[in-house]
Amino acid sequence: MLAIDQQVSALEFLSRRVPARQRGSLSLLAAPMEGLSLPKADLIYASFSLPFCTPGRFATLWKNIRRGLVPGGHFAGQLLGNRDEWFGKRPLTFHTIRQVRSLTRRYRVELLRETEEDGQSFEGPKHWHLFELILEKPRTA
Repeated sequence: MLAIDQQVSALEFLSRRVPARQRGSLSLLAAPMEGLSLPKADLIYASFSLPFCTPGRFATLWKNIRRGLVPGGHFAGQLLGNRDEWFGKRPLTFHTIRQVRSLTRRYRVELLRETEEDGQSFEGPKHWHLFELILEKPRTA
């Protein structure tokens, strides 16, 4: 398993939570996600990280995710929607439902759930608009 984060402190936090007997199976990489060449994987899990990709580099990141998945492999993660409270206020990547459908076109969609609700962020109350995704790369891709 490979965990990637540009914040060394996040990787250290993760490492402390992995049982000692399983730490040998975990590799840690401190690097920004943009431009990263991913190793071949059965699963790429991007928990609330993709919106933090520089907007102008998202297309390249998405291609790299697809390249990294083996045929039959899965992607799971979230994208922020264009009605999210942070839209226009932060240099994050946001998507419309039309853009999300375009991104998922070459996958078998197992889950595409759009959620819009008031909730909490690390900073306090927030209006969320997000897309949760579970995608399978076709075996004949």
